Amino acid sequence: MEEIFIPALGMAMEEATLVEWLRQPGDAVASGDPVAVVDTDKSTIDIEAEADGVLGPHLYEAGSTVPVGVAIGHILTAAEAQEQR
Repeated sequence: MEEIFIPALGMAMEEATLVEWLRQPGDAVASGDPVAVVDTDKSTIDIEAEADGVLGPHLYEAGSTVPVGVAIGHILTAAEAQEQR
């Protein structure tokens, strides 16, 4: 399982707003695929998958304010995704 988290884009950045999920739980993703959009006080960025797998449940809904470094979702292996069914 690989975490999808809000990265720190600057020293003073403490949180970001999860604007939109681009993929839904159960969707296959590949490393580098955008999975969510977040808005910081300076820019709007895509959050990319860092591994191949299946997107697990969203841990935050669109519109949520999320602290930097906190997981917003997970990328599951095929076996882990099968276990969650």
